[in-house]
Amino acid sequence: MVWLNKLSLIIARQFRAIGRSQGGAVIILWALAAVPIVVGVGAAVDLSRAYMARSRLAFALDAAGLAAGAGGETEVEMQAIAEQYFFANYPVDLMGTPSTPNLTVDGGVIRVTSDVTLEATLLRLIGQEDFVVAAAAEVLRKGLEVALVLDNTGSMRTNDKIGALRTASQDLVDILFANPELSSKLTVGIVPYAGTVNLGTAALGIVSGVTADEFSTTDEEKWKGCVLARDYPNDVRDTPSGGGTAWAKAFWPSESPSFNSNTWPPASTVFVNNANDVTGPNRACPTAVTPLTNDKSILDDAVDAMRAWRGGGTFSNVGMAWGWRVLSPEAPYTGALPYETPGFDKVAILMTDGRNNYAGNDYAAYEYLSQGNLGTTNNTVANSVLNNRLAEVCTNMKAAGIIIYTITFQLTNSTTKTFYRNCASDPDKYFDSGNNDALQATFHDIAEQLINLRVTK
Repeated sequence: MVWLNKLSLIIARQFRAIGRSQGGAVIILWALAAVPIVVGVGAAVDLSRAYMARSRLAFALDAAGLAAGAGGETEVEMQAIAEQYFFANYPVDLMGTPSTPNLTVDGGVIRVTSDVTLEATLLRLIGQEDFVVAAAAEVLRKGLEVALVLDNTGSMRTNDKIGALRTASQDLVDILFANPELSSKLTVGIVPYAGTVNLGTAALGIVSGVTADEFSTTDEEKWKGCVLARDYPNDVRDTPSGGGTAWAKAFWPSESPSFNSNTWPPASTVFVNNANDVTGPNRACPTAVTPLTNDKSILDDAVDAMRAWRGGGTFSNVGMAWGWRVLSPEAPYTGALPYETPGFDKVAILMTDGRNNYAGNDYAAYEYLSQGNLGTTNNTVANSVLNNRLAEVCTNMKAAGIIIYTITFQLTNSTTKTFYRNCASDPDKYFDSGNNDALQATFHDIAEQLINLRVTK
């Protein structure tokens, strides 16, 4: 090393200078004193090198562990990824000789270790040839509960938007469940919403005055599980059912002015261009909520069953409130973990293709607009109230620690986009998808973000 040669020359010159001016005895004394000085300098130099090596080693191990946790499906694959990222961040010619990192998996914890062998410099004068610096990194695979709150309103039938939504949703589910190690601590629920939300068989336990004989998932003459929104403020809160806050069934009355000469009840359900053209008491009642589950096949079936349901309007606030209840440990769904469970995150993803609105005077989650259940019979004012209710739901969910992503789909109104952006946990969690391909890309990006969210030091 150049600096070591220079230091040797300086010491030699000092020896010669002392020898000329002070005599042999002084030379001996200085030589004896120089030994600990040189050893001390050597120790400081080598300690500094060790510190730099360990810092770079720790950085490389962190990168290796995070990459392995996010991208590997098996321990063998994770080991290969860890090696790739480790040596990219600690090349063999950087400083010393790094050993191949060793990866182990214990439950949700990934541990990566390695060491670097460094040659001693001045410490070699006292027989120290080299020394080893070791480091380790641990990565925690966090658990995740996700609620997909998805617009299944009639407008989703145009441009095959509902088809694009099914494709994008399936892509997200596939990505989240692709890694067996990660999927062991993953549950996902799906909340399709239109004029209201369908709770399916779960509704029998929370809607008073309804018997099992009145319920059917196939007979359109019977009620299939859609419910009305509760009175404010319980419609924007995670208040358990009971105590005067229970839900009532949504069952479109036969005297509805929206039906004109439609047959009541219908003989069958008809789908045209992915839109439900059913008349009768279950009009605008979408497919049922899928509570949190770790069974991917159940989610696959739920995604495939989504259709665009005509009638009622768009009530994102109602859909989002049920997304919250799916993530909540409170009744009516009890499959979620308690809030702030260590090592787990709760996430809601809200997607819509339109503004909140009543479709004329259709029957929906707040019954008829003309009944004034939103405090007004004016459509414009009612739509504003719906927006305010959604804003409250989003605020309350974020206060409960739920992470919110929002997606607008084929929208041009900037005010509506801003509204949904404000609902998201932060601006980076809002996405505006201008076409079908962009929607799939958005769901893919969110899935990747969720994987990264789950792998943390």
